[in-house]
Amino acid sequence: MNCAACGRPMPQGATVCPVCQTPVQQIVYQQSYAQYQQGGYPGGYQQPYVYGQPPVRRENGFLTALAALPRAFCQCFTRPGEVLRQMVERRDVYSGPVVTAVVLLLAFLGGMVVMRGFVGVLFRWVTALSGVSLAGTDASMNQGIRYIAGRVAPAVGGIEVLCQLICMLVPAVVFLVYICAVCKVMFSWELALGFVAVTSLPTVAMALLAMASSLLSPWISLIFLACANVMAYTQACGMLSLITGRDEQTLMRGKLLCTGISLAVSLALCGVAGGLLMGGVARRIVVLFANVGSLI
Repeated sequence: MNCAACGRPMPQGATVCPVCQTPVQQIVYQQSYAQYQQGGYPGGYQQPYVYGQPPVRRENGFLTALAALPRAFCQCFTRPGEVLRQMVERRDVYSGPVVTAVVLLLAFLGGMVVMRGFVGVLFRWVTALSGVSLAGTDASMNQGIRYIAGRVAPAVGGIEVLCQLICMLVPAVVFLVYICAVCKVMFSWELALGFVAVTSLPTVAMALLAMASSLLSPWISLIFLACANVMAYTQACGMLSLITGRDEQTLMRGKLLCTGISLAVSLALCGVAGGLLMGGVARRIVVLFANVGSLI
């Protein structure tokens, strides 16, 4: 070992430098400080905090996704591809489940609200066809509508949730199979969940409009729900070029194929599952109408 002060060699076991009389402890300190200046630290020691340097913070992915959702909602109508690109770049795996949960919640509430409108329409049809008023006053009529709707609306809301889930997942699966299997794009959960989020965001706005319009007429609400599906397919087709890197003309056949398969499978599943479940709801409504005279 050499002396850190004068550079002369020191005999082994010496406690001070025989030339400049510098203690060994100071030599060790000077060597360690030199390592610190050069960026090296003794083994087992953590790099110290430098005053004035901001602490390193790890971003919370869930909170970041929630903060970005309002902006993504506004941009999804005009630039859906850009919204998807941003989600994939920040490795966002939270927006898809969050948007799906919001859409399903709105579907449940919307199903109950729209069902009340259809019960009112059914009351008016029965009165018009039979010529017999089911209630003496408007208050009694509204009481009967609320009673019947309250008994069947939760079940209808559950059926709406199931059908909405089918209409969200089936197109996502079909389009992702085409993107990954045919167009040879590497699959990732960020891509899959981002695709679901972007194609489902317009449904949030359409569901709110459907619930508001059902107060005027339940038929108008169905138009908004149909518009939500049209917008979802339009966005899915519009993002294919950005995801695959192919031109629109090359992807035209794939767009038509994916859209046709998605619509056919979605309608078939919703028709079978929703039809079977709505059969029980219809029978429940008939039973309630049979006793409607005593109810109102």
